[in-house]
Amino acid sequence: MAAASSSLQYDAAIGGSVELPSEIDMVRFAEERRDEVCLMIRKMASNEHQRKLMHQSLPLHMRRRAMSYNPKRLPRKFRAVHVAQFSKSGVSEKKKRPSRRFRRKPHNLLKEYERRKRAFVWLETHVWHARRFHMVSRWGYKIPQTPCNKGYRSSYRATSKHALLHDLSYEGCVEVRGPESTLFDGLRRMGSERVGLTMAAKAYGAGTRAGYVWLFEDGHYPYGCLGRVRFVWRATVANDQRGRTVWIFAHPSFYRRLVEQLVSIFGLKNALRETADTLEDITRNPADIRCPRYSTSTAAGTVEVIELKDTLNRFHLTGPLAQATLAKALKLYQAPEQTASSPQHWFTDYSTPKSFRKILNHQTAYWDAVKDLTSPGELSPGEAIGLVIEDPRLNRPQRRTKALPSRIQARYAALATDDGLLAPTTNTCFSPLWDETIRNRITEEQKSTHELNVMRSREALVPGERCASEAYLQPVPILLLQTPGSQDAAYKRLGYGSGWDVIVPAGYGLPLWHSLTRWGAKAAGQKELEMIAIESGCDRSGVPDTILGRTESATAYQDAVARYFRRPNNRRVNYTKLAIASPFRCPWQQLVQEWNRSKEEMGSDTSPTQFFVLRDRDALAKLRLAFERKFNLRSINLPPDALVPLLLTLKTRGNPGENALICLPKREDFRANRVARIGGDHSPVYTEPLRKDPHEHERKKLRTEHLRTLKRLRRQRVREKKRRQRTNPGQLVKIAAASNAVRVREQLERMAELWLPGKPANGIRNQCSRECFGYVTQCCFTLTEGNVTGIGYVTVKGLEKLFKVCNKGTFKVLLRGTKSRGYRFATIRLGGEA
Repeated sequence: MAAASSSLQYDAAIGGSVELPSEIDMVRFAEERRDEVCLMIRKMASNEHQRKLMHQSLPLHMRRRAMSYNPKRLPRKFRAVHVAQFSKSGVSEKKKRPSRRFRRKPHNLLKEYERRKRAFVWLETHVWHARRFHMVSRWGYKIPQTPCNKGYRSSYRATSKHALLHDLSYEGCVEVRGPESTLFDGLRRMGSERVGLTMAAKAYGAGTRAGYVWLFEDGHYPYGCLGRVRFVWRATVANDQRGRTVWIFAHPSFYRRLVEQLVSIFGLKNALRETADTLEDITRNPADIRCPRYSTSTAAGTVEVIELKDTLNRFHLTGPLAQATLAKALKLYQAPEQTASSPQHWFTDYSTPKSFRKILNHQTAYWDAVKDLTSPGELSPGEAIGLVIEDPRLNRPQRRTKALPSRIQARYAALATDDGLLAPTTNTCFSPLWDETIRNRITEEQKSTHELNVMRSREALVPGERCASEAYLQPVPILLLQTPGSQDAAYKRLGYGSGWDVIVPAGYGLPLWHSLTRWGAKAAGQKELEMIAIESGCDRSGVPDTILGRTESATAYQDAVARYFRRPNNRRVNYTKLAIASPFRCPWQQLVQEWNRSKEEMGSDTSPTQFFVLRDRDALAKLRLAFERKFNLRSINLPPDALVPLLLTLKTRGNPGENALICLPKREDFRANRVARIGGDHSPVYTEPLRKDPHEHERKKLRTEHLRTLKRLRRQRVREKKRRQRTNPGQLVKIAAASNAVRVREQLERMAELWLPGKPANGIRNQCSRECFGYVTQCCFTLTEGNVTGIGYVTVKGLEKLFKVCNKGTFKVLLRGTKSRGYRFATIRLGGEA
């Protein structure tokens, strides 16, 4: 073989003569490598100049990704050093996550649920909703926002043709009991007869009807509106000396304020613990108290307020098939023959008097007569019906089945003239659900689904057939409250939005929910509930003077501002150029103040201006006639600090969205609109000219200076670190992190003020070329109207000026979205109740 070149390695393809030893002397090889191995081990075990952890000091071919948290991945001789390093650093060793099979075991799953319930309250239907809905955290609860599938149009079809189901159990219940005269006098102070019927009205006092009412702070009407609540009185029976009781269902945003008002009005004290005289201390209760109580004794009797929050389930059914769904899902209880070995429950003890048997027979006959109606709207508005039904788990189809009303109405026609049987009476609305002892027994004595399945597997001979023990399960008392729906045929068809509120005791919420959904009711979330409100022409969560309206507006404003400033500068809408003073919220207070005061008065008087939404029935009736040009607007004498609710319908294409401006039109706008309508032009009536941004140069200069300052401070820290490194060679030098938090926060505040000025130069009224006198709180395409409609509020002075401008024809206003410069006409009519 030819000799190989010294610069090349040996390769069979290259060739060359290479001599390899036939054996290796192991002793000599180990001696040569001993010093190297000892040096490596000594350096790895030493803490001097050690900048890496043990698992980071290994050769590359020995490193593993899991070594940082699993010592068993290291060689055995290095594990002790690794554990010692991690124990000194205080980093807890991560444990292996249990398998999914272990985590999904029932007892472990319940522990996990209890841990997750600490931050937010879960409804009884939470697990069912969490599998099918987007869940959100609102008002201290986890509630369903919207279904994971497309549900807007299907939810509207359910409200108009089928049945829509929503869980309203997050609305808390307050029970007030005491002498009738004392309760009536106190509850009248929280309302006003000018708004409508109060809770002390004779129409509701008997307990046969449930109603809605606006509540205000004591003595502050028309200011200080708390919100709109639903209430129902307990029906009185013969020889009942317990006084009167009323249930008030309030939204969680003002539930605490309602309890405080009741305690203040009746002069109550905490019945479960000693407290100070302050209202905050009286209403403050430990977490282990499930139903706080407040009571006081007077000459007329004892007045007591009990918080029943999270102890009752309330389901809202909407749609014409809500009646048929309830008729199928609710099967009235028929008590079996009792023997010595029959199990005892609350019904066997409660049904001993013959008077209760008579009441149950009356309720059974009444429900059999009305359950086949084609719509809940055919019943009397707000009617209350008490029923005792079988366990909902016994009356459930195997598959989802659509409940349809019976086509035979002969029984209804026959019973309609049978001694007034169909008229609501105190026997019709009587229910054991009012008794706290019975509610507690029902929850405690309820058989779990597992126990029921074990009983069925042991006794049922044929799968799916009823077993003997099912007849002895305890019945469930419920309370049905009718919702009347639309009462104005000129705007919405009669009965749209009608339905039922089903009140169920704790523990039976999920079983009844399963039965209702199996019988065809479509579950809906909070977004669909808002859709029902705007389709009905009602403002449910955007009323400006209520607690709910203010909290929702503040939350939406914070989210919108944070989302706006997360975008880069060249991707932000410059609202100054669009002449939009407040794009993310409606500044009602400043708007009312500018319309009622001149610039000189606003400069001298810095006190805030109060406002309220007009709810006076007489004033609204006269205003409705004024919109029909049958009454003079000035003779109504509307208060200047009131906001008038309006329903707006867009005449052409376009959707201005929420927080849109309601502006006064000019004469030339009407002429331009007339010419555009003749020519078939759907462009905006008027386009706002683009403004100049006076703060643009200042923002750029401020941003440049801020970045230059941050770079200068960084260079100073780098020079300081290098200087210390030269002074202390061989040591790791660390300097403190930059303390620029205050500087950055001040910079953000200045930039936010330059992007969105808190007090614009032209104010709110004259922010653009058309005078702004109101805002739109909700706006979308409504399927009932087939066009874009909205709900808004305007000032009284601006409305008076609109009546001067629109001296003939229908009243029209200009709408303009916050991201558009185009104005479009919209017709207006007086808004209804929220």
